[in-house]
Amino acid sequence: MQPRQRIDAYLQYMAGTGVPRNNFAPPVWTALWSMGIYLPPPPFLSAPVMCVIFAVLGALLILVLWLVFGFIALTRRHPGHPPTLAMLEWGMAVCASFMAIANPIYYRRMARRHGLANWSTFSGTPQRV
Repeated sequence: MQPRQRIDAYLQYMAGTGVPRNNFAPPVWTALWSMGIYLPPPPFLSAPVMCVIFAVLGALLILVLWLVFGFIALTRRHPGHPPTLAMLEWGMAVCASFMAIANPIYYRRMARRHGLANWSTFSGTPQRV
């Protein structure tokens, strides 16, 4: 089975389980798939790989939020405390560690509940976990 066919089978299979689409196919994965980068869905990734990916995504999320709110704080009329680098560092550390712990637990649990064992053998039917 080709990677795109396997992803389509996964999307169709998970759509019938009642799990919201943004949970079983996060927007980052959907964007990568639309660009032709066929990364396996999160429930099929190993825990260390998920930890790294979600830690990086958490750090990037905090960076974007820090830049947006920092720009807003710098352009407003009332004086206040603009975001500091310490805020960025602590925010990145906290968010990255939370996402690196919580998301692998969530996706491993989803994989067990819906019978998703191995990406290379997935064919659109439940597997033995």
